[in-house]
Amino acid sequence: MRITEEALEVVKHYPLCDHCLGSLFARLGKGLGNEHRGEAIRRVIIMELDRMVREGEIKKEEAEKIMSNFDSDEVEELAKNMGYSVRRRSCYVCGGKWRELVEEWSKKVVDALKEYEFDTFLVGCSDCGGMVERQREIISAFRLPYAESVKNSLKREVGKRVKELLGKEPDFEDPHVVAIMNLREDKVDLQIKPVFIYGIYKKKARNVSQSEWKYPYSVERAVRKALSPFGGEVVLHASGREDVDVRALGTGRPFVAEVKRPKRRRLPVEGSEYEDELVWLRFERYVNRDWVQRVKGDESKKEKVYLALVYVPEGVDEGDLRALEEFFEDVTIKQRTPKRVLHRRADVVRERKVYWVKARKLNDKSFEALIKAQGGLYIKELVSGDEGRTEPSFSSFLGKEATCASLDVVWVSLPQAELRGGGEERG
Repeated sequence: MRITEEALEVVKHYPLCDHCLGSLFARLGKGLGNEHRGEAIRRVIIMELDRMVREGEIKKEEAEKIMSNFDSDEVEELAKNMGYSVRRRSCYVCGGKWRELVEEWSKKVVDALKEYEFDTFLVGCSDCGGMVERQREIISAFRLPYAESVKNSLKREVGKRVKELLGKEPDFEDPHVVAIMNLREDKVDLQIKPVFIYGIYKKKARNVSQSEWKYPYSVERAVRKALSPFGGEVVLHASGREDVDVRALGTGRPFVAEVKRPKRRRLPVEGSEYEDELVWLRFERYVNRDWVQRVKGDESKKEKVYLALVYVPEGVDEGDLRALEEFFEDVTIKQRTPKRVLHRRADVVRERKVYWVKARKLNDKSFEALIKAQGGLYIKELVSGDEGRTEPSFSSFLGKEATCASLDVVWVSLPQAELRGGGEERG
């Protein structure tokens, strides 16, 4: 069946505006636009109706009834010129308000976005308020293979208008913001692309947790305070974590700060520092989402250096320390999950490497140990043995009770992407 014949059958039963008529044949004549496409089809049908009346194929009253189903200002004018009497009916799909809908929702989208800084956008639609269902009824009834969903058409036309109003470019791959229209509930929901910033932190004091917890202060709170000008929720993704009573000093610990739903996204934070009495931060650069996994990564593939203060009640001498250094060079530790974390970790045995230990005697009962180890090794238990759950340990090697009186992280290996300097993303 030809286009005009199919369209004529449709408008015999359903009143349609130019746009909604054109959307039923949207895959034909790419680039025309649904409104122009529908206008062209309508004009051809009107001429065909005029011919059919003139040649006696249909009565004038039937032509007038069909023409009344064209929801168009032009049809009313043409009918007068042709001597026809029409009673215009509103479009079955959009109610004859397509242009008003596009303009109204374009302004609603712009209004919803006014508090946010962004360069690229995309318009979506979760609910067209019944238009999709009404259009599907027509498509199904007449088996129209070239139709386009009215939802897609609305997204496209509103997107074009928003581009004009804001001077911003749409991005169909990775936009900064997505505005989702819901006509049924009369609202615009926003999906805001997070901002990711790579940095380093140091914990200068003990009893400071990494994330927000029961302790009065945390690294995450410091990061949130430093990044508050972005106007969004800040989440900390760090390269492992130290116990709350362990300081992170030396080169610091890498992290990625994720700012969710940022209202600003182009602040000059690269190279900036933040410091208070408990925490020091340095923000290196903007990065993309991939860096969260790069920084968190596989803990077992990381290397770390710790400074432990070890207390040995029975005493220790230089010979003990030199032997300790020699023994713990490239040694594999079998460590069963420590008792103190069993409530939140599976009870399994892990194998981790100790690469080297450098010991310095402080007095007859204590010494400092600089320990380079594979990520994921519990250092306190490496010292104490955890009642035999960690083997070998400082305690088992010395044959004496040994405890970790204090612990600091002084070096953490950087993610490989940092070493290469790649993965940056601004905004």
